[in-house]
Amino acid sequence: MKDLLSNKNLNSLIFSKSFFQFSAHIRILLFTWLAYELTQKDLWVGIVVGVGTSPIFFSTFLGSYLSEKYNINKILFISYISCFIILLLFLFVDYNDIYILMFLSVVFGIIPGITNTAFSTILVNSNKKEKLSKINSYYYLIIFFGEMINPIIVGYLLALLSISYVIVFACVFLVLSLFLVAFHPEDLQEKRKKDSNLYVSYLSIMKNKPVIFWAVIISTVQSIFGSTLFVVLPKYANLLEIGASGFGIMNGALGAGLFIGSFVSIFTGVYKSRLSIWILSSIGWDIGQIMFAFSESFVFSLFCLFLMGLSAAYWMVSATLIFQEQSEKFDRNKIMGLFTLVSSIFFIGWLVGGIISDLTNAKTAIIISAISSYPIFIIAIGRSKQLRII
Repeated sequence: MKDLLSNKNLNSLIFSKSFFQFSAHIRILLFTWLAYELTQKDLWVGIVVGVGTSPIFFSTFLGSYLSEKYNINKILFISYISCFIILLLFLFVDYNDIYILMFLSVVFGIIPGITNTAFSTILVNSNKKEKLSKINSYYYLIIFFGEMINPIIVGYLLALLSISYVIVFACVFLVLSLFLVAFHPEDLQEKRKKDSNLYVSYLSIMKNKPVIFWAVIISTVQSIFGSTLFVVLPKYANLLEIGASGFGIMNGALGAGLFIGSFVSIFTGVYKSRLSIWILSSIGWDIGQIMFAFSESFVFSLFCLFLMGLSAAYWMVSATLIFQEQSEKFDRNKIMGLFTLVSSIFFIGWLVGGIISDLTNAKTAIIISAISSYPIFIIAIGRSKQLRII
């Protein structure tokens, strides 16, 4: 841990990206709350944040290509400042119009595919693979500290002040991100030259690396069908009569579990079976979902969310490591781009969850979410020997 804290370039990279994530998380919380307040429908929450993330399907591939061609630090700087400008413009629009809110969500949805892919690539490029387990835990520790604290602050800003204060709060983090880019580690990757045949295709990666093939399928299923909880949180906040501040506290409880889980994982590591950790963390998340669905107590709901966060922390650390360890010199951008894509499309799951909740009810939607990924786990483990030994 000491060597991580003393590496100024690594810390600049990690904190810069973390502050960007803080800002993005604040914006998503705001859009989630506004969508439900304006419509009182889970479906619209899913539409606003789900459709808003749809640009990830092309921006991830764009991020992979750009990071192969151009300096990654410049890509990150341009992405951060673009997000800052768009967020400032949000101060001058009518965010009480659900269609404007959806349009802005789509605009914001373009940037993460580029930034996450570029960041993941330079992180692997500038560090030895044997150090990545602790680096992942350290990075997620910072990310999840924000996800523990920021929702509580946002909840109180919404309840006591106004939306403008939430936007300014998010902008402050982007300013810090922009400043820290100057201290990033150097981008050492050999860049793609015209007509270069050194860089492999996505098709060859999926064909020749069965671990990546199955990891992409499993992660996609979990992202799309396993994240319904986020859609129904505003409804549960209203059912429990805890309002915007309670909504923030519930998100903070989830963040607290993520933070503690990341902290513990620094010391436990993911040194043995990555697949076992992936499965166990998925089970922990789904048990928490089901208990939350039947909870009628605010305190018990917070406990369920904390358990889910604890499990999700290990999921993120182990899943990230699986993709990182399969990467090589000339496929790194694309493999990390695939990870960015499959770990980001959980917002599409918000749309799916919103539809299921609208057609049935919130409790049923959560139960379906909790049991959705196990058939694909069974198929993947049965068919792939390489997956079973990771």
